[in-house]
Amino acid sequence: MNKAIQLSNQVKSVNLDIDGMTCAACAARVERVLTKNEHVLDASVSFPLKSAIVDIADDESFDFDEIIKSVNKIGYKAKEASEDNTKKNIKFKIFTPIASLLMTVSLRYFFEAGLDLISYLIGFFVILVLGRNFHISAFKKIKNLDFNMDTLISLGSLSSLLISLLPAELVSSMSSASSENKMFLDTGAFIVSFLLIGKAVEDRVIEESVKTSESIKSRMPKTLLVNRDKDRIEIPTKDVKEKDRFNVMVGEIIPVDGEIVEGETTVDESLLTGESIPLTKEEGDQVVGGSINLQGNIEIEVKESYQKSTYNIIEDLIRNAQGTKPDIQKSLDTITQYFVPVVLFTSFSTFVFKYLIQDVALIDALKNAIAVLVIACPCALGLATPIVLFKTATVSKLKGFLFKNFDILQKFGDINTMVFDKTGTLSSGIFKIREIQMPNETIPRNTVLQLIASLENYSQHPIAKSIVYQAELEDLTLLPASNIKEKPGVGIEGIVEEQLIKIEKNKEKNDSSLKVSINDLYYFLYLEEEASVSNNFLKELKEEKNIVILSGDKKVNVEKFAEEQNIKEFYSDKSPEEKLDFVKDIQKDERVIFVGDGVNDSPSIKQADVGVTTSSSSQIAQVSGDILIHKGGLETLSEVFSLSKKSKYRIYQNLFLAFIYNTLMIPIAVVGLITPNLAALAMALSSISVVINSSRKL
Repeated sequence: MNKAIQLSNQVKSVNLDIDGMTCAACAARVERVLTKNEHVLDASVSFPLKSAIVDIADDESFDFDEIIKSVNKIGYKAKEASEDNTKKNIKFKIFTPIASLLMTVSLRYFFEAGLDLISYLIGFFVILVLGRNFHISAFKKIKNLDFNMDTLISLGSLSSLLISLLPAELVSSMSSASSENKMFLDTGAFIVSFLLIGKAVEDRVIEESVKTSESIKSRMPKTLLVNRDKDRIEIPTKDVKEKDRFNVMVGEIIPVDGEIVEGETTVDESLLTGESIPLTKEEGDQVVGGSINLQGNIEIEVKESYQKSTYNIIEDLIRNAQGTKPDIQKSLDTITQYFVPVVLFTSFSTFVFKYLIQDVALIDALKNAIAVLVIACPCALGLATPIVLFKTATVSKLKGFLFKNFDILQKFGDINTMVFDKTGTLSSGIFKIREIQMPNETIPRNTVLQLIASLENYSQHPIAKSIVYQAELEDLTLLPASNIKEKPGVGIEGIVEEQLIKIEKNKEKNDSSLKVSINDLYYFLYLEEEASVSNNFLKELKEEKNIVILSGDKKVNVEKFAEEQNIKEFYSDKSPEEKLDFVKDIQKDERVIFVGDGVNDSPSIKQADVGVTTSSSSQIAQVSGDILIHKGGLETLSEVFSLSKKSKYRIYQNLFLAFIYNTLMIPIAVVGLITPNLAALAMALSSISVVINSSRKL
């Protein structure tokens, strides 16, 4: 329920933490309430993250407490998200390269004012302190006779620093050039400053993309009270052992795998398995870490160590899938392995040829060699992708999605196979009432729905929340209930408007339906899970892509959904390992995009050439993905395809500009037609050309 967004300076975003949500229907209710406020332009609520991003009109009449109260009024707890040090860290990372560039510009003015000592202190600070990571990286590589772009950056900046320290009389016999060597200092400082800017822009985009995507582990209990050897002790969760026992209250996350030894409940495993309907758990049943206890308080006995728990096995699969380097990075690494040694050899050969064969002055031969190093410094290459990434991320955020890895820009639009999870991805996790079978037509349908929703309002079951949400959509007032009794996995009963109401699962049907008794008259509610996408979306997508549904949900649900969407290839009841193997099999012959939302999807999301998640996905799935869609649903994928293609071509243009510059200018430097200072200027002009090209409208 999004309103039109006014993209102006009068719009600001507010982040909220929201407690009490137990399913997708809860998030939908909160989002609906938020968007009712006349000052709210748009709201995006994430159930897994327990948070909301609210775009508001920034005017004096807006009362922030209003939106807090409106959420609290429907049974949830909202508060403004607490600030951490993230913004401070981002500001610091951006401030550093800007300060470095300003200090570099000031060097020439201090030299001209006769303040040489201040110039050298500033130059040393920029090159040796701010640029230390380049030097450390280069040193580690050289030790192993390995090379990367940091090698050229380090050698170019340090060589410029060295020549600036040489006595002026060694540089030139001409008095007019007596201070020429000092000006090499800003050459080295400019090299460092330009590269720091490129890295800062890239880091800024990455942090902006993932700052709201923290792992579900951040919500898992760090410590547990366990019964061990007749003692009750508090221990770190990771130190639990077999036969330890602990209690889990209603609404809490189950931290580790185990077996229920006391109590009964229903649990929501949707973030782990993709199964939309909560499961009944009784004494003797197994429960898995990462699922949510919805109803009864239970005692669990640990059967295996924390390291062998389902959740940790999934994280191990993700880490293994993370081991592969992106294609574009492999290409640049390969080029670097040849480019850097060639430049070093060319620079050294230039020095030897000039000094030993042509018998030129030592300092002139050295200047010639340094000019080759400086002209080859990859400042433009360092800016080629980050600025495009920054611009792309800015545009994409306005359109409702975020890129996490620039490497997907070159391949996303070219991949022909798309694998979709079902529950929470193609389907919403919200159930709607398809039909109410009524024995007594004298009672209006709205009255029946009002009575049922009024009782279901006292349950935490996701289907109950969906019914309440539908009643609110139809503007039905919820009534108070009394004598409420709920039995986990069975149903709920109570009195509403002096009428005894009992709601339970319809055991006679294999689908999602409820049997409702109102004063001994039976009503049947037939439910179906809402799709997150329109039929037209998948129909249009199938014209260009090969679509596969790969789900952990039951066969009956997956088959029914696939038929409705006219998807021919679909698979059900798949475990995380089976999903991962399926993606790997496809990758033997072609590349694949995986679109998913649950923890069980995370290894496949990471393994796929491109992983796509949404703001309704689990935290760990969001962390694993390359693209996060936070507004507009999966229909936003068309915008992703368009922008990714434009960005890919822009990056290729920049790489061409960067490499053609090196290719053309290095021979000029070799023959001595350019000095290190002019080389630094040409390097700067090359960087500027890349910046200008990157800044054009995408």
